[in-house]
Amino acid sequence: MSKENNEKNILARMRTLLALERNYLAEKRTQLAKLRTGLALALILPPFYLFIISIEIEIPLVFIIFFYIFLILNAIYGVWMVFGSRSQLKKLRKKIKLVKKKEKQIFNSSKAINELFTGCIEFDDEL
Repeated sequence: MSKENNEKNILARMRTLLALERNYLAEKRTQLAKLRTGLALALILPPFYLFIISIEIEIPLVFIIFFYIFLILNAIYGVWMVFGSRSQLKKLRKKIKLVKKKEKQIFNSSKAINELFTGCIEFDDEL
């Protein structure tokens, strides 16, 4: 009975770690989307500036200044999003690596667990 409870405890810990890893991967996808959005804001807007400059229409100077301020602030916000998401991605990679390391320890701790998850979970050799 004790061995069965021990294995159930190990399975519960493994299930918790797998759920935690899944949550970290979802956060990673969110940060990657934020990175793409930041790149779009930072890299697509400069050609738009040039296009607006090349159009020769009569617009009051105040509107032009507000428009350029808006475009510049969007580009700055895009760069800020890129750097913020890169730092978050770095933290998430470390957390995922730690969870994988704990999973590997649990995986190797019990022969029954090892047999159960063989072929389902693969670990990098660098852990």
